[in-house]
Order: sequence, then C-alpha cells, then structure tokens
Amino acid sequence: MGRTARWLTERIGASGRALYPASFAAWGHAVSPALQAALRGSREDHLTPLHRLRHRTATGAPRTNASRARAAYLPTALWPGWALRLTPYHPSGRPLARRADELLALATLMTGSSTPLATAAGLLGTTRDRHTFSRLLAALATRDDCADALLLVTALADHLDQHASPIDYARRRVLFGPREDFLEAARWTRLQKTLRSNHAGSHLNAQRWIFQALTGSPVEHAPPCLAPASAAEYGYYQRFRWRLLPAEARLLHQRAQELLDAHHLTEPVQWSPQLPEDLTRTLILPGPDPGSITPAQIAALAPTGAFSIACLAQQLGTTTAHARYLLAEHPVDWSSPRYRHTQDTSLRVQQWATWHKDDGLSLEATACPRSFTVGTRSDSLSPGSL
Repeated sequence: MGRTARWLTERIGASGRALYPASFAAWGHAVSPALQAALRGSREDHLTPLHRLRHRTATGAPRTNASRARAAYLPTALWPGWALRLTPYHPSGRPLARRADELLALATLMTGSSTPLATAAGLLGTTRDRHTFSRLLAALATRDDCADALLLVTALADHLDQHASPIDYARRRVLFGPREDFLEAARWTRLQKTLRSNHAGSHLNAQRWIFQALTGSPVEHAPPCLAPASAAEYGYYQRFRWRLLPAEARLLHQRAQELLDAHHLTEPVQWSPQLPEDLTRTLILPGPDPGSITPAQIAALAPTGAFSIACLAQQLGTTTAHARYLLAEHPVDWSSPRYRHTQDTSLRVQQWATWHKDDGLSLEATACPRSFTVGTRSDSLSPGSL
C-alpha cells in the first residue's frame, strides 16, 4: 500500500496541485485510516521536520492526534535522562542549541498536534524562538547520529498520552514558579558545617535545586532573586548539581517533599517516563544511554577531593555531559580523606555531648570512652566502639 500511495501522491504533486498530509483528513470517511496513514507517510520527504512531528511520520501510523492534557504532563525542560539521549552536539563538544532540553520538551508537545508553535511554547512556559527550534529539529531530522530521534520524541509523546504522568507540572509551575524562598539558610548551613570544609555561598544554589526539581523548569525561569545573573553564575550552579554530596541531596529531596506535602500533593518529587527497553535499545540517537553506567561503577571510579570531570568521563568511557548527569542523579561522597576524618570527629563530638548531658557521664569518662560501656540507650553508640 505504501508504494502505491507514494505513486499516487507523486502523480498528484506533478500536476501542480498542492498536496499536504492535512489534505487527506479533509477527504472524510471515504478514506480508511490505514490509507490515510499511507498517504501521509508518502509525503514525508517533502515535509519540514516540524510537519513530520505534527503528522507523526516517523512511526508506521502517521496521524494527527494529541492529548490536550499532555502540556500538563510535560516539564518546561525535558527530563534530564531523555534530554541527554536526544541532544545533538557540535564536533567541538558543545551542544548544538543552547537550552536544548526546553526545545526537546516543546518538540514532544508538538508531536501529533496542530497547536500553533507560539501557543505550545506558552503552555510550557518556555521562551524558545521559532528559529532556534527549527534549527534543532533540522539537525534531529538530517544528522546520521540522530536517525531515530524523531521516533523517540514521538514515543515519549505517545507514552504520556497513554499513561499520563504522576506529576502535574502545570499546577507546580503555578504553585512554585513565583516562589522565592524554598529552604531556610540556617538548616542548610548546619548540614554544610558538618559535611564541608568550605560551606560558604551554596545556600542560593540549594534553593535553585529545589525550584528546578519541583517545577521541572530551568533555573533561568526562577524569580530574579534566584535566577543566575550571569553565565559564570549559571556555571557555578551546574557544578553545584554534580558536586552534591549524598547527605546534601537527601536534605534537598526531603525539603522538596515537605513543600509538596504542605500543598497536599501526593506526587513524587521527581519522575521520568520509562519506555520499553526493546524500543530504545537499537535506536540511533545523538547521546549516550544514561543507564549504560551503573551507580556502582560511578562510586568505584569517583575520586576524592578536587577532580576533573573530563578525566572522570574518560575513565567511565563516556562524555562529560553524561558524567555530569550521572553524578547529579547518583551523588557520591567525593570528600577528601582528611575531611572525612573531620566529619567523623564532628559526629563523635555530638555523641560525646549526648553521653555527658543525657547519660550523666563525667567529662573524664567521656574523654576516655574505652574505659566503660554505655548501659541502655539504644540511640547511643558504645564508647568502646569508637
């Protein structure tokens, strides 16, 4: 049927008559859905990448249908794991488009939809322009390393239409988008003093992390008091994300959950759709598979103290973008051995204070913990174990 449909549409096009996939829908019930799909697919070589998305020609069943609820299920910036897989890069190693994750989310929303581009951008709260969007789509449609990119975008859109999302991003953008305060400075500083030798200047980045986790929006969309004011400040925030220590990540996640609970929202803090592995395993995509490196491999290779992300990426056999993503998703304790000893000491000081104040032990006994054992307190360590 496909060969016949192509012959028919080429004959009509050669006569000078304009023929677009949308024309087939106007033929009404006289044309079966299967024939309509074949006719739409036969015009794929004559379509712009945007129209290929609108008519889903990357699949075997071209059509125009999209759930109106999809905009609420999509973050402003595509989920980091999928953005990693779909973002094309220059030979120099730089992303082909700045803030490509927003453009990819917009492409997912436009799949199978006749919504005007400006309207779709407004639904997601993005400010990406048509020219930048068209350039990215052109790369996804023509580059050899992006052969299946439009197919994956369509698969993500279909997954949302069929299975929805546990997160209502549209509601979160309204609730948390204008918010300027997400975490008390004293609460963050207390943890920092325990974990880091230099704890100055990270509270603002911690608030940015919570904003991004809750809204699914880039940090540039935060209120002016939180949004990075320069490229350098944005770079510091990105470094903060992949340099997080596990205890810091737990506190940020806990605080984000507290904010959701305060609004009676029974949603996870973060979420990402999972597509069937047999669909994604063989696709030709510009970025690496996020799951190709396990958290255990990261923990085994992650160095301590100051380290180069490029060297870590080389050890992992992947790109620097992938290495940053892995550390942000699976924080590791990269503290230097010297400061890990300092952390242990700070924890012991707290325990010694507990023995002295709550257990009534003398300062002399507390100073020489190996000379006795604590009686019944279940939340105290045995002094003999220190």
